[in-house]
Amino acid sequence: MVASPCINLCRMDARSGLCDGCYRTIDEIAAWSRMDDARRRDILAAVARRRQEHNPGKDTLRHEGDQHG
Repeated sequence: MVASPCINLCRMDARSGLCDGCYRTIDEIAAWSRMDDARRRDILAAVARRRQEHNPGKDTLRHEGDQHG
């Protein structure tokens, strides 16, 4: 099972529509537990792109390997 990128910093940015912690949309967060691994990997790829766009120079995906959200 593909682990959630949640880092327990759950706060939605009104301007971007993304969580400040994991860079997912509220719809992605809500649907995560029902997604198959292929869709989760797609979301993780989008998260990596979003993180790079919002934090240039921080190109690693930080995640604790937990199963939240």
